[in-house]
Amino acid sequence: MQMKNNYLLVQEIEQQERTTASGIIMSTEKYNRKVKIINPGDNKDLKEGDVVLKNMGKGTMVRLDNVEHELIHITDLIAILT
Repeated sequence: MQMKNNYLLVQEIEQQERTTASGIIMSTEKYNRKVKIINPGDNKDLKEGDVVLKNMGKGTMVRLDNVEHELIHITDLIAILT
């Protein structure tokens, strides 16, 4: 797949959750999500396998080979973690 216009194909990394005594499940990542780069497109600063932090609620979900991925724009990234 060839990415265009500074879009990236990413896959969400499982986020840690905790359960309260009353059974409410709470995510430890309230506003941002860690994702792994699957296809960095033409971006020279990122490579496949990098872990980045992206804005919550940004992107478009796609299913490729029965695996959920997300298409996000490079401007939705907050930080490169690895």
